[in-house]
Amino acid sequence: MRKIINMLKKDDNAYSVGRICAVIGFVVWVLVTLWLAFFARTWGNYESCTLGMVALLLVQLGNKAIETRAFKISSEEFNKTTKM
Repeated sequence: MRKIINMLKKDDNAYSVGRICAVIGFVVWVLVTLWLAFFARTWGNYESCTLGMVALLLVQLGNKAIETRAFKISSEEFNKTTKM
């Protein structure tokens, strides 16, 4: 459980609002999907809701990739460029 909570953190002291919203949105989407399936109902905006959820998850995956250390400028490189 701690690993899952740590995945929602932007750094050691702060949670990422975007990641938390993505998780909450995904849970809501799953609940709506299950509710529609169990009660054999339809919803005219379900396709738009699903496409929005997919877009939100893709944006969060892209954001996570950009924020990884592989794409960050290390502090040593930053200090070298600012001293010039």
